[in-house]
Amino acid sequence: MRTIAVLIFFAANLAAQTAPAYTPLTSSERWEHYRRETFLSPGLYFAALGAAGGTQLAKDPPEWGQGLSGYGKRAASFLATYAIQSTVHEGAAAALGYDPRYLHCDCKGGARRMAHVFVWSFLTKNEEGRIRFNSPSVAGAYAGEMLPYLWYPGRYSPWKDGFREGSQEIGIIVGVNIFREFGPELKRFFRLTPNP
Repeated sequence: MRTIAVLIFFAANLAAQTAPAYTPLTSSERWEHYRRETFLSPGLYFAALGAAGGTQLAKDPPEWGQGLSGYGKRAASFLATYAIQSTVHEGAAAALGYDPRYLHCDCKGGARRMAHVFVWSFLTKNEEGRIRFNSPSVAGAYAGEMLPYLWYPGRYSPWKDGFREGSQEIGIIVGVNIFREFGPELKRFFRLTPNP
């Protein structure tokens, strides 16, 4: 509880200095955000297919075998993992009236923006614009990693293996938010422009 209070304190200070006017999502915008994040994101499919390729090479789990059949099981499992994570996150956010989006920093300076990324990976706003602990995002990370272990071979544990993977997913969320925050600059930096 103390950690959440510290995060909210820092977020309030950052928000007071940097936050633009907040506009909550409408119901239709929430559905569109869910649809886009869960089913229409090409990155989700590339991540699932890439992760399936990695676990195929590692033969994890070995009970699923190799070849197209084994790869198909792994790919389907990763797609289901991402769908569960997104559905729990977006559904809980809607039920609580929390914003499921990453809220960008309206500030200057790399250090301030990195602090914003870290803090706002764990916090969000409710429909009144008040800062709240982003429990839907955390719940989605753990549910998305724990529930798939129910269809893994019996030697895997949703509690042990799923909890470990969920904790790693929290770190991945921070990494993804770094790209969300700094993505426009990275695109401009890496854009190839012809020399005159």
